[in-house]
Amino acid sequence: MFKYIFILLLSVLVADTFVPQNNQNLNYTQVFFRWPQVSGIDDYQIKIFISGENENFFAGYSQSNSFLLEELLSWDANYLWEICSADSDDCFYENYFTVNPLPEHHTDQINILYIDEANYYEGINILDFESLGYSLALDRNGNEIWFADKYNFDDSKIMSVELLDNGNFTGFSNGKGYEFTVDSDIVFETPQEFDIHHQILKSSNDTYFIIDAEIEYHPCPDGCDSEFSLFPIPWQGDRFIEIDSLGEIIWEWNTFDHISLSEYNPYYAEAYNGTIEFDWTHSNSVLYDEISDAVYVSIRNLSRVVSIDYLTGQINWNLGESDFMTNPSFENEIGFSQQHSVQLTGDGNLIFFDNGRFQDPELSRCVEIAFDENQEPFLVWEHVLPDSMFTGSRGECDRLENNTLISAGRTGNVIEVDNNNELVWHLRLLDNHGNNISVYRTQRAPNLFPNFFSFELEDIQGDYTDYSIANTGHLNFSIYNSGWGINGYYYKLSNRNQDIILDGMIEYQENITEYSVDISEYSFSS
Repeated sequence: MFKYIFILLLSVLVADTFVPQNNQNLNYTQVFFRWPQVSGIDDYQIKIFISGENENFFAGYSQSNSFLLEELLSWDANYLWEICSADSDDCFYENYFTVNPLPEHHTDQINILYIDEANYYEGINILDFESLGYSLALDRNGNEIWFADKYNFDDSKIMSVELLDNGNFTGFSNGKGYEFTVDSDIVFETPQEFDIHHQILKSSNDTYFIIDAEIEYHPCPDGCDSEFSLFPIPWQGDRFIEIDSLGEIIWEWNTFDHISLSEYNPYYAEAYNGTIEFDWTHSNSVLYDEISDAVYVSIRNLSRVVSIDYLTGQINWNLGESDFMTNPSFENEIGFSQQHSVQLTGDGNLIFFDNGRFQDPELSRCVEIAFDENQEPFLVWEHVLPDSMFTGSRGECDRLENNTLISAGRTGNVIEVDNNNELVWHLRLLDNHGNNISVYRTQRAPNLFPNFFSFELEDIQGDYTDYSIANTGHLNFSIYNSGWGINGYYYKLSNRNQDIILDGMIEYQENITEYSVDISEYSFSS
């Protein structure tokens, strides 16, 4: 399903024409600039000054009314930016913005231990500093380029999961899931009735998949201390839920409905002491795949990955520790334990972080699993981490084009390896007390602005407060495409009363899309 960027022609909203807006405060140093079109100007010059200084911090040229500044600005600084003609000394717009200081809770112990510049997969690194309660983005050299303002969220904590194609982020914090902007403004929040943990995933259908803790009372399983066998105890399972933008449930799958209570991990039965719930499933990831129309879930405490038919809710297969299953789906267990973050590669293979807890020896690794012609699983690739990076919890493996980005959970290490298991990049994270920073998830993205684009109308007259175009029978415009998350555009043409006259779809093209709309049959007198 395509995601379309909306273009509003002729009915320009003045408040949204400048990006960043005048006097805006930013929590990022990589900045996308956009400004109103100037009639009669083909090429622009953007000038950026540190406020109070006459010397340019940066000067660049653009053939469109937008510009992405790849050169990083400084934290805790005030800036002035001007838009001028590229061919003369005429300048048209002047605005100000401030880049905030890094937060007081931020660490200065961000170290790049190794980088292979030639093989580093281009982009920025979005990750959470879980043990410090917030998320941020770093470039290849460890320079901070964005942070989420955790104080904008109810519990002063935000774990970011993903930068979406629309330029927003998803994240979770202490029972709530969020979608929020690059400025940390919340655009969606899960209802109070859900107890979200580990993940919120936005689908291409603009729905959200979440993991919700579920409690039911049942007899204590074999292995529990005898003192708990006289009465039911609270079992904690999970519901995997899909909700719409209003928070209404449109799909759900409950572990209590589909997994037998005889399937449990004896370790957690033996560890049960009556003070908290019996931690039965402890799921940690959910993924919906449109191609197979299946939902893939990671159930950590059962060391199991499950494929669920989205339409029927029936289990397609269970993969993992057969000792915790009544009827195993496969003979090959793959041998993983306490895994995290199940994903699919471009080839449709499974890839996830195998924590390796309770194994002998305890080693964490990334594993990629395919299925043969008989639908039996087999190991395609693995990267075994050194024992110094063993992590009993957390961790993620993200497949890039040829490389793999690996978060080694609680160890404070994030590495990138190529498909020959050669190290490409190594990030080491410590807090200001010298402790490892726990990293839950990571993402490599080209930049902070996936929906980076602008458009210009042909034969425009006036300024942005009152544009006009002579009605020649066609409306001609150019779209300047620079975003990596754009699949296409939706345009609409409206009159001064905001009545939509016509609309349509435009396919995405790289660089510049030139388009013409026939308006000869329409009247724009009102």
